[in-house]
Amino acid sequence: MNPLLGLLQLADSGFPSGAFTLSHGLETLVADGVVRTADDVATLLRVSLLDRLARADLVVLVAVHGAAGLDEVLELDRRLSTVKLAAGERTASERVGRRLAIEASRLAVSDLLESYLAAVQAGRSAGNTATSMGLAMRALGVSARDAATGAAWGFANGLCTAAVRLGLIGHGKAQGILREAGAVIEAAVDRALVADAHELRPCGPQLDVALARHESAATHLFVT
Repeated sequence: MNPLLGLLQLADSGFPSGAFTLSHGLETLVADGVVRTADDVATLLRVSLLDRLARADLVVLVAVHGAAGLDEVLELDRRLSTVKLAAGERTASERVGRRLAIEASRLAVSDLLESYLAAVQAGRSAGNTATSMGLAMRALGVSARDAATGAAWGFANGLCTAAVRLGLIGHGKAQGILREAGAVIEAAVDRALVADAHELRPCGPQLDVALARHESAATHLFVT
């Protein structure tokens, strides 16, 4: 089967991983009045992609995609958990990642994906989203670059969709932001492809604070 079809399936917002429940800190930033306009959403997306995903999640996704075996995958997953400072972000990454691994294992035969899923279910690994995505894309024959591009686009789409659900922008503005983010997505993927998976350095202090504060919010629509 054409790997592009697998990429589209995994990156689709309808894939049952639960990713639609995440706002990646946007909900708190909107409530605080920090993010108010479509331009603010675009700026947040740029920072998230270039300074966070391209320095951590996408790096691990690419490394896992080319991993030699389970031990390497588990170590990469552990390293990713250590750089997720907010407890809510770690929990959300694990929840979505586990669901993604379960659903992907039903779509493609992969000994490594099955072994990883067993390790997660046994409590030997956290099961982060990027790790599961890397293994799932690999199992479906998607290249490392295309896998990272699909994951980055899925993140961007999720953030824009959250902005729409929060009433911050309309669907038209969201699509415009996504279109304009193409160059940023490509730059983030390029950065991740040459990064050292043993030197994960995501940077976004304001986002880390927003994610941490979201955990104690009295009411919220999203998990993060």
